[in-house]
Parts: sequence; C-alpha cells; structure tokens
Amino acid sequence: MEPKLVLALFLLISATATSEYVRPPTRKTLNLSWRSKSSSHPQQVHISLAGDNHMRVSWVTNDKSAASMVEYGTSPGRYSNIALGESTWYSYLFYSSGMIHHTVIGPLEDNTVYYYRCGGGGPEYKLKTPPAQFPVTFSVAGDLGQTGWTKSTLDHIDQCKYDVHLLPGDLSYADYMQHLWDTFGELVEPLASAKPWMVTQGNHERELIPFFKDSFESYNSRWKMPFEESGSSSNLYYSFEVAGAHIIMLGSYTDYDEYSDQYNCYRLILPRWTGIRHLGCSCYSMSHGTIATRLIKTKGTG
Repeated sequence: MEPKLVLALFLLISATATSEYVRPPTRKTLNLSWRSKSSSHPQQVHISLAGDNHMRVSWVTNDKSAASMVEYGTSPGRYSNIALGESTWYSYLFYSSGMIHHTVIGPLEDNTVYYYRCGGGGPEYKLKTPPAQFPVTFSVAGDLGQTGWTKSTLDHIDQCKYDVHLLPGDLSYADYMQHLWDTFGELVEPLASAKPWMVTQGNHERELIPFFKDSFESYNSRWKMPFEESGSSSNLYYSFEVAGAHIIMLGSYTDYDEYSDQYNCYRLILPRWTGIRHLGCSCYSMSHGTIATRLIKTKGTG
C-alpha cells in the first residue's frame, strides 16, 4: 500500500475517532447568596498541613475582635487542647474583608479523627489527619470556580475518599469581585474543613491594580500555606511531606529564573534529600500552578 494512502487512512480513522467527543456546554454560575450569621460565627472554614503533625485552621468572622482560638480533641464535644493563632484583614477598593483567622493546632496523631471548633463557639467540625505511611490518596483538581461544574467536581472529590486535596490554581474565579472569595469559601467548606486542602495560585488569583493593589493580596490573606514551615519566603511556593511523599507547590506567577528566590529556595531544599532513596517522581501541571511529587523512602528501610 502506498505511504500516502496509509497516511490518509490513518488521518481519516483518527478524525473519526475524535469526532465522537462532544464538549459539554458551560453550566450556569451558582447562585450563592450571602447568609446572615452572628458576627463571631466562623465562616469559610478550611484546613491545611502546617509542618510535621500540625494543621492550620483558617476561617473568617464578621467580628474583628473575635479570638483566633481553636479548641480540639479526639471526642465529640470534648476539647482537651486549645491553640491560639493570628488574624488579618484587607480592603480592596470599596470592599473590606471580615477578620481572617489562621491558627495552627498540634502535634496531632496520624490517621486520626479530631473534633474542633473555632473562636470559642459556633458549630463543631471534624477533620481527619493523613496516614503516616503508604498508601496515601491525593485528589487533584484545579480551575474550580463557582458553576454547576464546580459542584459536580466537588461531588467527585468527596467520593474518592482522599487524604489530601491538591488545588493547582484558579480557586474562586473572583477576578476582582471580592465577595466571590466569600461565596467560594462557603462552597468548599464542607470538604475543605474536613481534609487538608493544599493550594497554589493561578492567573485568576492575581487581581493586580497597578499603583493601587499588589498581586495576590486576597489569595495570600485567605489561603495561607506552610511556606514558612518549608523554608520559603513566599506563600506562592512551598513544599510539604505527607506519608513519605514530598510535594513541591511551584509558583508560576512569581519569578522562577536562576536568580529568583523561588529557584534558590529549592536549590537549598533539594540537597536535604541526600541519602534518601527515591522510589519515583511525577509532575502535574494543571491550570497555572505546578505540583511536583516525589515519593521517598529513607535509607535502611528496604
């Protein structure tokens, strides 16, 4: 058979195979109206890993004098531990955020359910810490936004029984409309308050207004990640370990050339793995953030 004929048949078969897929239409933006709550009531609760056996609990209150306190324990309604944290807020043109609280709790036991409440009142939440060893399950989904597809995606995430969720950029799609950060926080709270969500930034978090507002002010205020715990100088890139996997969350919207802080941060971190046996490495680049995952095993463990 002539080479040209073979090529033509291949292209025809390929076109036929791919033409069967029909991209589903966009879904409407969810109507997530603001719900009135008491000024000290915790809202938009989410958790993230914060160093060895520690977890950061983040939430928002309308009361700017509310305490950044988390009570927690391993039995419902019985809180044997108390941790105090920090709070911040920001303004963006005509918008003023509520008080944004970040409190680190721990040390926590691996693979254990804890019950907690924020600010000394409000509802009780439940979280589960990741396991100390394999197997560990990560869910990965970016570009969430706030549409009908978002709800479908969150339902799928919930069904996968994950230990840690990785979100590589484009969280709320607020795009300068700051109230959408609040509705997004409420939307993801049922999942993000129960299992750690580790996020990085995309272009929709940038929200730069030249001469008026720096980039990523809303994102950095609301979604604090363990950058300090991992030796990073910026919330836009950091790393963490869980159950023998070392995860690097890279920042695509901050400098990354050989003279940048981000480059030098990981140039210093990587040699710490000297003497560690590497079982495998993978890299996910979804949305605009990049996640590098390295499975590690300390020497002498087989």
